[in-house]
Amino acid sequence: MRTYRLEIRLIQVAVGLALIVLIAGFTGFWGQGEKAPVVPVNPDSTTTNPSLSNPKIVALGDSFTLGYPLDPENSWTVRTAEVLQVPVINKGKSRQTAKDLLDRFDTDVVAEKPGRVIIFAGIGDALQDVPLTEVQTNITAMVEKAKSNHIIPILALPIEYPGESESINEIREWEWGYAQQEEILTLDFSKALFDTEGKYLTGLTINDKYPNAKGYKAMGDYAAQVLK
Repeated sequence: MRTYRLEIRLIQVAVGLALIVLIAGFTGFWGQGEKAPVVPVNPDSTTTNPSLSNPKIVALGDSFTLGYPLDPENSWTVRTAEVLQVPVINKGKSRQTAKDLLDRFDTDVVAEKPGRVIIFAGIGDALQDVPLTEVQTNITAMVEKAKSNHIIPILALPIEYPGESESINEIREWEWGYAQQEEILTLDFSKALFDTEGKYLTGLTINDKYPNAKGYKAMGDYAAQVLK
């Protein structure tokens, strides 16, 4: 009789343990530390870099973007396109200020639907004595317009031009600080063209004002290196 009762008790204990394990399994207690977290997926989100999904680049600027005094085929934009193997649209025009670039931003940049735009402004402003505050306003407006159209802005700092060092340095200093504040990529072509004294490297200029074909090629190689 006692043996029978002991068997019944063992069966009851076994059933109780089984129920505990079953309940623990349902509540997620058992093996909780080994489960990977479940992350909700937003079907409208993407982690793709816009510059990679749309590699097209527009270069907006003045004579130094156009390739003056050579033809546009010798511009730095052509060399950059060759190295990166992506389309780089040259929208450079002579005698341009930042206001001129802003005025044609919709037509020459937004309409092209690029992934990135390189804004190369400042030299024309220095040559035409445009106040720094106006340069700041116009460059800021172009950056904001680019962002509102899902285009990544890149700022190319103005480079040295004979007789305009003070004005150009003011613009460069402000533009560099603004780019750092807004986390905007910058291009400084001075690194490819000038020595530590701000003079053209040997063999890179025509008249100490503009690059020659070799100088524009150096600019293109530099831009491609940074944009990678």
